[in-house]
Amino acid sequence: MHNIAKIAAPAMLLALAACGGGAPEAAEAPEAAPAEQAAAVPGDGDSQGDAKVAGTNYNATAQISCAGYKGAAAGMCDAGVIRNGADGATVEVTLADGTKRIIFFNPNGSFLSFSTAEADGTAAMAISSEKKGDVTTAKLGTETYEIPDAFVLGG
Repeated sequence: MHNIAKIAAPAMLLALAACGGGAPEAAEAPEAAPAEQAAAVPGDGDSQGDAKVAGTNYNATAQISCAGYKGAAAGMCDAGVIRNGADGATVEVTLADGTKRIIFFNPNGSFLSFSTAEADGTAAMAISSEKKGDVTTAKLGTETYEIPDAFVLGG
């Protein structure tokens, strides 16, 4: 039972600190954390940036509306966003066959461009976007991706 207290006390202190509360004044300083206890990562409620989705480089993941890839009908695609502050945001969309589409946004959340390449023919495709309310529809050739502002900017 004493070993559980050694593990639980630091975890509770970390949880309280992450919520903005402090450790109780009467609490002893925690001993070294066991190897299996992960250290806080910048962004985990510490005012050092956007948190990461566990096991990824993404600040958030979601499904977004997508259509047109190889003639596909409208559907939902898995997406992850990396928010880079002053450098804007990068949205990575995973298509049905595992192909990735990378979509870039300016720091203010406005559409910037797609990552394209001559090798796969995307460099020759027209790129455009349209903003309706709080959703940007980014277009690459006949492909369309609907990306909410909240996903790009966080909140």
